[in-house]
Amino acid sequence: MGRGGSQDSEPSGSALHAVGSAVWVWDGDWLRGQVVGIAGPKLRVRLLDSGDERDCNASDIPLQNSSAAGVEDMTTMSYLNEPSVLWNLKTRYQTDDIYTYVSGILIAVNPFAPMPHLYGVHMMEQYRGLALGELSPHVYAIADEAFRLMRKERKSQSILVSGESGAGKTETSKLLMQYLAWMGGYKDGGRMGAGGRSVEQQVLESNPLLEAFGNAKTVRNDNSSRFGKFTEIQFNADGRISGAAIRTYLLERSRVVNVNDPERNYHVFYQLCEGASEAERAALRLKPAKAFRYLNKSTCFDLRGVSNAEEYRRTRRSMSVVGIPEGEQESVFRTVAAVLHLGNVEFGEATMDGAEGSAVVPAAEEHLAAAAALLGVDPEGLRKALTTRTRLTPDGAIVSPIDVPAAEDNRDALAKTLYSRTFDWLVDKINTSIGQDSGAASLIGVLDIYGFEQFKENDFEQFCINLANEKLQQHFNQHVFKMEQAEYEREAIEWSYIEFVDNQDVLDLVEARMGILDLLDETCRFPKASHEDFANKLYAAPSVKDSKRFSKPKLSRTDFTIEHYAGAVTYKTDNFLSKNRDFVVAEHQALLGASSEPFVRGLFPPDEDGGAGKAQSAYRFSSVGSRFKRQLGDLMDALHRMEPHYIRCIKPNSFNRPMDFENMNVLHQLRCGGVLEAVRISCAGYPTKMPLEDFIEHFWMLGLDAQQLDDRAYVKHILLGVLGQEGWQMGKTKVFLRAGKMAELDKRKMEVQHAAATAIQTAVRGYLARKHFARARAAAITIQAAARGMAARSEARHLRRTRAATVIQAAARRWAARRAFTTAVRAAVAVQAAWRGWKARLYTRDIRQHRAALAIQTHWRRHRAQAEFQRYRKGVVTAQSLWRGKLARRELRRRRQEAREAGKLLQDKQALESKLREMQNVLETVQGQRNELKQQYREEKAQREAAEAKVADLQRAMKEQQAAAAAAAAAALAAEVAQRQALEAELAAARQQVAAAGDSAAAAQQQLQGEVAELKGKLEKLEKQRADLEARAQATEADLHNRLNNAVAQRNAAREEALMLSAQLKKLEEDLEAGRLVAPEAAGAAAAAAAAAGMAGMETPPPAAAAVAAADAQPPGSDEGMMDRMRRFMQQIPGTSPLREVATPVGQRLEGPSTEPLSEMDRRQRELYAKQQQLLREQRTADQEKLLAAISDNLGFHQGRPVAAVTIFRCCLQWKTFQADRTPLFDKIISTMGSQVELHQENNAHLSYWLSNTVTLLYLMQKNVKPASGGGYTARLRAQGAQVTRGLFSGGKGSFTSFFTRTGYGGSPAGAPGGEASIHGGAMGGFRQVEAKYPALLFKQQLDAFVQKIFPMLRDNVKKEITPQLAACIHAPRASGARGAARRTTSGAAAAAALAAAAAGEQPGTPGTPHSGRGSLGVAGGADGGLAPQWAAILRVFDTLLATLRENHVPPFLVQKLFEQLLSFVNVQLFNQLLLRRECCSFSNGEYVKAGLSEVEQWISGAGEEWVGESWNALAHIRQAVTFLVIHQKHRKSFREITEDLCGALSVQQLYRISTMYWDDRYNTETVSPEVLAQMKAAMQESSSSAASHSFLLDDDSAIPFTHADVERMVDDKDLLGETPVPLQLKDQPSFSFLAKKLELALQQAA
Repeated sequence: MGRGGSQDSEPSGSALHAVGSAVWVWDGDWLRGQVVGIAGPKLRVRLLDSGDERDCNASDIPLQNSSAAGVEDMTTMSYLNEPSVLWNLKTRYQTDDIYTYVSGILIAVNPFAPMPHLYGVHMMEQYRGLALGELSPHVYAIADEAFRLMRKERKSQSILVSGESGAGKTETSKLLMQYLAWMGGYKDGGRMGAGGRSVEQQVLESNPLLEAFGNAKTVRNDNSSRFGKFTEIQFNADGRISGAAIRTYLLERSRVVNVNDPERNYHVFYQLCEGASEAERAALRLKPAKAFRYLNKSTCFDLRGVSNAEEYRRTRRSMSVVGIPEGEQESVFRTVAAVLHLGNVEFGEATMDGAEGSAVVPAAEEHLAAAAALLGVDPEGLRKALTTRTRLTPDGAIVSPIDVPAAEDNRDALAKTLYSRTFDWLVDKINTSIGQDSGAASLIGVLDIYGFEQFKENDFEQFCINLANEKLQQHFNQHVFKMEQAEYEREAIEWSYIEFVDNQDVLDLVEARMGILDLLDETCRFPKASHEDFANKLYAAPSVKDSKRFSKPKLSRTDFTIEHYAGAVTYKTDNFLSKNRDFVVAEHQALLGASSEPFVRGLFPPDEDGGAGKAQSAYRFSSVGSRFKRQLGDLMDALHRMEPHYIRCIKPNSFNRPMDFENMNVLHQLRCGGVLEAVRISCAGYPTKMPLEDFIEHFWMLGLDAQQLDDRAYVKHILLGVLGQEGWQMGKTKVFLRAGKMAELDKRKMEVQHAAATAIQTAVRGYLARKHFARARAAAITIQAAARGMAARSEARHLRRTRAATVIQAAARRWAARRAFTTAVRAAVAVQAAWRGWKARLYTRDIRQHRAALAIQTHWRRHRAQAEFQRYRKGVVTAQSLWRGKLARRELRRRRQEAREAGKLLQDKQALESKLREMQNVLETVQGQRNELKQQYREEKAQREAAEAKVADLQRAMKEQQAAAAAAAAAALAAEVAQRQALEAELAAARQQVAAAGDSAAAAQQQLQGEVAELKGKLEKLEKQRADLEARAQATEADLHNRLNNAVAQRNAAREEALMLSAQLKKLEEDLEAGRLVAPEAAGAAAAAAAAAGMAGMETPPPAAAAVAAADAQPPGSDEGMMDRMRRFMQQIPGTSPLREVATPVGQRLEGPSTEPLSEMDRRQRELYAKQQQLLREQRTADQEKLLAAISDNLGFHQGRPVAAVTIFRCCLQWKTFQADRTPLFDKIISTMGSQVELHQENNAHLSYWLSNTVTLLYLMQKNVKPASGGGYTARLRAQGAQVTRGLFSGGKGSFTSFFTRTGYGGSPAGAPGGEASIHGGAMGGFRQVEAKYPALLFKQQLDAFVQKIFPMLRDNVKKEITPQLAACIHAPRASGARGAARRTTSGAAAAAALAAAAAGEQPGTPGTPHSGRGSLGVAGGADGGLAPQWAAILRVFDTLLATLRENHVPPFLVQKLFEQLLSFVNVQLFNQLLLRRECCSFSNGEYVKAGLSEVEQWISGAGEEWVGESWNALAHIRQAVTFLVIHQKHRKSFREITEDLCGALSVQQLYRISTMYWDDRYNTETVSPEVLAQMKAAMQESSSSAASHSFLLDDDSAIPFTHADVERMVDDKDLLGETPVPLQLKDQPSFSFLAKKLELALQQAA
């Protein structure tokens, strides 16, 4: 059993085997073994698992493949046989690789465990658009292949999914449709179905609906499809889904009324019983599932891990999605509930008209009534239809009772008909709702159909299922044969027709005329026929009994056996007739066709074939088998018009357990699925197909004598030398070998390797012997040297001791002499120190007395001057306060009295005249005060000069004293030199006094140090007093200047007020004479109207009008002194600091401006104001256009500062644009910058330039601009409304802005005295920040948005540039041509020429840059010893980018973030490709990638941490993965070492994926141990509940890697405060002359 495949694939005999060959041995199962000896025709084989040895024939032990891991495509195996196929599937299954290819056929092994990491949008993205086989096998790859061929060839495709129950067909079909729906809706614009739902959504949601009504639990599968389904997904010309259709086949109707334990009925029954709401339960009269007879025949009511209630809600949701209205949903479930109630209708024996009959038992009356109500029929009519039978004859209707069994069959027939028609209605409704596109360009059909079935007892359903599988197998064989021949034609090799087993004879046995189906229909037409009659017809019919595929079992009289392609199946005919009959009972048709429920009436339309008065029987026959045959024929016709793709689902064990692989079970399914037939077809031709490069890599040692040949000649030389002329052919890119030839090549290779190993062993043993002799000789020499060295060391020891004694004596004598000398020196130094201390103390005492006298004099004079000044100021303030209070009280009394008098107007005139005289007096007084202040300033200046002279004298005297002290010290030193001889003479006597003098000298020294410290403190105090005097003198001088300026300003203000008062007096006289004065109330209303007009029409009223209005608005009792009004007026002069204004309420005004025409002076002032505003606006507009034209060009950089950004900020600061309520300048700047960026969005240099400017400008605004403290739109409106009431005589404190300094943009003109904008604290350089209005704050936000726009544009440009190179960076290029020859040998003409060509060709490198410290790239993992071109191209891009960023002075912080994201993108792309492509998970490929990464590391090191930061950490995943690939001894590493020490950044899912995909193409090392794999899998299962752990792929993070607050760290203040050159476009413009100043000076002046 199971050994036939090997007999066809390999010839017999020991010519293919050698000692050491790995083989498979059959012992009830395929076991691994090794040939240990050859004795004649028998081979001695040792079993590796048990160690037993046995003798075998060569034909019975097929060879094993040399690969230590499974392969993704089994056609690439060297030995294609049954045990190899089984072993490959099992090996991959145990590492969670559940998908495997057999050429273009996908084998899917059910894992019986959730594997969310293999599915989802992240995996769909990986497989989209890739050729089949480029990534690991996957169901998405088959779906994508079908979609791409449909789009490319404009031809419909089909995907055939087959397998036995529980193999995962339904789930695989759902995955296929999910992928096709995702591809069909990949771009917006897919057609929408009913209710606004997309077609793909309805197609996907139809799956749970059909599963609820068509799936059930069986012994083998909890969700087994009990019907066949062919889903057509229709696409338009653009590749988007435009429609869909679902075709169903052979619903298992018998399950509705009869279910075996422990299986379940259809899911919808249990969902309805548990998921219906209370209202639905009451309406449908539902009970628990255990109470219904059709359900309680089995003890299984719930599925593990499945909630029936939740599934019910999902079914209802699916019905809504596919477009079934709520009313029709209720009708469907009413019908389902009616079926359940029909099952509970039981019958008992009864007598009707003297005949035996049946009747509904009383206990079932409730269910009969419920079924009748739900079906909308009369209960008595339903009772009659179930218990009687009516025959229509020409003489009339004959009604006869039926017995209990017939009544039960009648009831079950009605239940089956109701359910099957409801199911067909759902399918039609889904198709109608989704909508079929009759004009579809092409379609993809997904066939989810039952696989070949063979049980102990096989019934009519298995017969139909196996018939369908015979049809599909024929189609499959033809397709596989066609693919095999197509590959031979592509490679242009000679081939002949390959015979394969054709199952047409089985199809003829079943479908041909007078075949089994015809005989079955013929028998069914006789009502009294039995299954014995049918069996006898089969045994007697020549067309059946003569077929070699048909046989009669020996132990049965009614069964028959058919030899199918997958094996012999015996069918029981007991139920064939009943299940093939599809009778429509006339009573049922008439009853339900007249139902009050429209839905039920629709299920039973009127019979169009019936005629009035024509005799009819109670039943009308319809053949289920013939209908299935027609449907199957239509299906095959459709499949023949499509290009097929095959998926074979395999159930690894019969217990639904994960990680359990039963060889015999899988082998049976492979045979049933036709996979082994495909293997046999492949073996019939050329089973081994190897690319030329792989052949050379595998067998290069067989052609060492032909190293100079090219690849094709080299391969041909090897084949001729080993195989001769037969058994092989060479195609264009592959070598094709007949069965067994690969074994001959491997045998010859093993012999060559054994001979080479023998030669190597000989050389090694000789080397070891020579090494041992050399070691012995070296030991003898070492002993001799040690003896001679001992004698020499003894002599040397004596010589060293003698020399040491001499040295010790010399040192002792030197020490005695040095001690005597140092004693004499210490005594001399002590005497000198005592003398010098005494002299220094005398000098210090004199200096201390002198400085104390100066300090006393200074304090006394300051006290006397300060007391005099305070006394004088207090008197002046008191006098002023008393006088002003007196005047205020007098003025208050006078005004109150005048308010009561009738002649107030004349008195006002006199008052104004007196005020004029008063102003003149005040002017004279101010002039006198100014003279006094000048005189006081001259006196204080003279005092300051005297003080400075005194200080100079003190300094001069101090210097003289210091010079005298220095001379005295010099003289003392000379005296000391003279006395030295005497001191030396007295040295002997002084030694006796040293002890006593030492204590006194120490005390004297301490006293001297204390006096020196005291002198230093006094000196510092004097210096501080001097500095204070100078500061006070400077403050006094500044105060005098301020007083003088204030006096001048007061004088000017008084003159201006006098003129305005004269004009107002004259106007009042004219108004008085003309009688135009109005009452106070009218004046208040006029003032309010004027204020409103001012708010709506202009920003600031003319000064004259404002002044008059403010004067008239002064409330009574709030009159202020003349000096106060003058002071407030001075604050309103341009150049003074503005104060906040408090507007006077309108209700407090006594008078307002007149509504009469303005005077001539007011009119002229307003005209002058308007003209000035117009000129300023035109000038400002022209300046703005010049600025915009300048920044449109590249202004470059100056000392690392972007000129454009600094120029824009300086202009806005100068024009006070930041404080403006409205300005178009910011919008124009943003528009200009945006147009430049959009125009050059592919130019990295241009983007870098604008990124640098934008960041700098944003930084300047962030550091120097803050929101206004009274900001807000409401505050602006309030301020504009209050402006009308401000003026010289306003009641509240406020600021007045003259129209000579007012511009239309809310700022001063370029030449205004105020300079640049005022700064209010917190800016760079220690200056204050500008209080900005809303437009400036919005501009700052727009700049922030520009930074976040330019940065990703720059990043994405680089990603586009390096993406094409990344695919080649992860996969080492195959050596071919000259490189292959160079790998085989280092000598030879061909190899030398290849190396010379490689050396002559300039390897693409990375040009070094001055800043990077790198010249050219070093050697990396290229095939020719240099850096791979792809890595070199990527590093060139990085070099160019870094140079561009540095040339444009982009802040290093941004550069670091940019390279971190770019290298993170490289890490994601390389790592994901590594996980998805098994050929990348090899040892040699790991070395290749590691060499490239080392070059990247060198580049990062050369670029410097300042510019690339910690970018190397962004490659953590690919670095650790590659390190894991290239380490040896993986199987010795523990789980902790791998997860913590080696690959800390990798998740367990990623490590498991790499470990299972790893293969060593160089040293044939093993992956991690099975224990570690088990620990990884356990860890994966523990973390499976987390959604984040489902995907093992990395996501590319495209978020902005910095925040708004990070901008403050990007730019250095010092670089921006210096001088910036004026752009050439603005250099000759006078209005831009302010740009010549340093920004630091401008900010300082503004502050």
